[in-house]
Amino acid sequence: MKLWRALWSKQAAIPIAILLVGAFGTGIIFWGGFHWAMESTNNIEFCVSCHEMESTVYPEYQKSVHYSNASGVRAICSDCHVPKDWYGKTRRKIVASKELYHHMMGTIDTMEKFEDHRLELAQKVWAEMEANDSRECRNCHSWDAMDFEKQHPDASKQMMKGRDDGETCISCHKGIAHKMPDLSSGYKKLFEELTSLSGNQAKEAEKLITLQTKSFFLDKDAAKDDGKEAGKLLAATEVSVLERSGDLLKVRLEGWQQDQVDRVIYALRGQRIFEATLDKNSTDAVERLSSETDPDTELLWHKMQIEGWITQNDLLSDEEKLWDYAEELYVASCATCHSRPDPGHYLSNQWIGVLKSMKRFVSIDTEQYRFLQKYLQLNAKDTGGAGNHE
Repeated sequence: MKLWRALWSKQAAIPIAILLVGAFGTGIIFWGGFHWAMESTNNIEFCVSCHEMESTVYPEYQKSVHYSNASGVRAICSDCHVPKDWYGKTRRKIVASKELYHHMMGTIDTMEKFEDHRLELAQKVWAEMEANDSRECRNCHSWDAMDFEKQHPDASKQMMKGRDDGETCISCHKGIAHKMPDLSSGYKKLFEELTSLSGNQAKEAEKLITLQTKSFFLDKDAAKDDGKEAGKLLAATEVSVLERSGDLLKVRLEGWQQDQVDRVIYALRGQRIFEATLDKNSTDAVERLSSETDPDTELLWHKMQIEGWITQNDLLSDEEKLWDYAEELYVASCATCHSRPDPGHYLSNQWIGVLKSMKRFVSIDTEQYRFLQKYLQLNAKDTGGAGNHE
């Protein structure tokens, strides 16, 4: 109490009233300065003040509908990349401090370096927007405010479907403000890594999976001399190693054949998941183990196996890495125009037709297409990842 009276007395060196007024004024100045600094880093001039942005994404943005449009409403960088709420904004600024580090390190200080990192940078932004349900997009766009009748009929149909399916904006609108990265670079890089791993993994593992289509030989000499092949093992087909001889492997393939369709081997009974194709003169080498009738189609299927020789290249034991490649291939092929459906959304046989209907929209080769189809089929509604050949 004596201290309190002393601070309020006229004789006090600094009366508490002055201290309170000073603290309040200092707080206002600090908060105002902090807010000014935050807003200053939100304007477009600041965003393009470094040459990494000025010479790359900024010119792309200037050609987009977010920069110039019929309504005259312009969305700037912070509208799309910085949350409006105080906590989210502050957190985003802290995270963005890493960009200063990479600026000083010259990580993307040339156009060539930027292009090398474009896919990685875009994927980070897409992932963040998917995680927050395209929060910044919804500051300007909302389902309730849309007049679907004023949209192009095709766009209106897609937008209403997206609304009904609970889609998020970035699922369908990648590349709307900036140049789309080369999505193929991701899966191509993974494929190169898998190719380099394949030789070593094939030397020891007893279960191997083909990375791409391989020739299959009944005779070791034919395999050694690249002679008459008995057929082909398709990508993502599992084999058991029985014997090793230099760079050659004797393997056993197990699968299913539909009755009277002897030249095609499938992974599972009743599902058109292709494992291998056989030459017409090699079907006698097949050993049938049992027969079953598919209750859904009443077709007769034969459980079978066949043994033969293959080279040890393009074979992997690490199934997880193989499916990582397949997932990257799926994202690059089917997540540009719309969100990609979960593999379990369709039956394995349905995936054949679904992919066929979209084939003209994707730019993957036949080998990649087959690999993607098999990945989706083995993770379909009726297989659940059941690559167990049962």
